[in-house]
Amino acid sequence: MSTQTTWPENVIARYLTVGGATVDLSHEDLSDKAKATQAACTGCQESQQSKWADQYHSYGTSTYVDFQNPDKGDRNARSWAQSHADTCRALPMPSAPAVLTPAAEPAPKRRLWLPARCPKPTA
Repeated sequence: MSTQTTWPENVIARYLTVGGATVDLSHEDLSDKAKATQAACTGCQESQQSKWADQYHSYGTSTYVDFQNPDKGDRNARSWAQSHADTCRALPMPSAPAVLTPAAEPAPKRRLWLPARCPKPTA
């Protein structure tokens, strides 16, 4: 099992993909009156937005009344997130860029055609 990490801000649910990435669900304000539930994969970067917009028929006036239904948006986003998590094999994006450690510099090669210098004898 993977280690537990802290969730990003505003994430309301997470789904673990087959490849080890996550599909994060969050609420977004599209405008003053419109809202949506956003599902975004951290592996393949695919996303889906489920709007909360809904309406019902007002039988007394023969018109439709618009309202925001968060359950509708959450239900659709959760369904998409679950099906995407079942099939996505993308690996999660690394949190920090990989740092390559420089290899140790090899010792200089000795030229075999030159004699090795011997220390001078001390008297």
